[in-house]
Amino acid sequence: MASAVAPAEASGSRAGERIIYWTWVPLLATLIAAFIIFPGVIPPVSPRASATEVAAFYRQDLSRVRYSMILFNWFGVALIPFVLLIAERMRAMAHRTPVLRYCVIGVAGGAPIVFLTSTVFWLLAAFRPDRSPDLTLLTNDLAWITFTCGVPFLIALFSFIALAIIWDDQAQPVFPRWVAWFNVAMALAVAPAGFAGLTTSGVFAWDGFVSFWVKNIAFATWIVVMATVLWPAMQRGDEPVEATT
Repeated sequence: MASAVAPAEASGSRAGERIIYWTWVPLLATLIAAFIIFPGVIPPVSPRASATEVAAFYRQDLSRVRYSMILFNWFGVALIPFVLLIAERMRAMAHRTPVLRYCVIGVAGGAPIVFLTSTVFWLLAAFRPDRSPDLTLLTNDLAWITFTCGVPFLIALFSFIALAIIWDDQAQPVFPRWVAWFNVAMALAVAPAGFAGLTTSGVFAWDGFVSFWVKNIAFATWIVVMATVLWPAMQRGDEPVEATT
């Protein structure tokens, strides 16, 4: 009886994983759509803008700011099952400890919170467009600094995945070895954004080439690449194969 139930449970589990897997398509589409709709992204609102200029920006495109942030909220939520699916596939890795998988699970809850917090600040800035320009400027700063500098969770996520792949000591690893170095590269790409709170101009400012364009393009690229390698990883069994000598 037990042997008859187990395959059915495994089949149902895999069907659920496949459904979750395809959430990466609307996930990426939501991210791109939110960026396009939000008028403060292309080009980014300058950290050098005065309180009057920032207040005028929110009054001019109030609806687009509000609706794009609501859309961005759903991106933060949709990111969680995608990352947890990666963590689920890590169960088949040949490790001496499951701690790395638990670390990825923990980060899966932290990284989306950074996105959600920044969108709430943008919504606050647009909630009362008639408030004092200085308060709008403060809320705008909170949104951009949170969104740009909140990269430690991403760095940790990429690093944990990279270490897990490197330490997957088996003849047929869950993810190809190059994916580990890709994640290391992604961690290095987003790390400089953590210093955006120190300057209002240059490549490291929140509207700068490194802190804005490199970071966000790297993250979108990470979603696509990890989705590509995740599908074949889902086709294998849960038990690690024999490690090489």
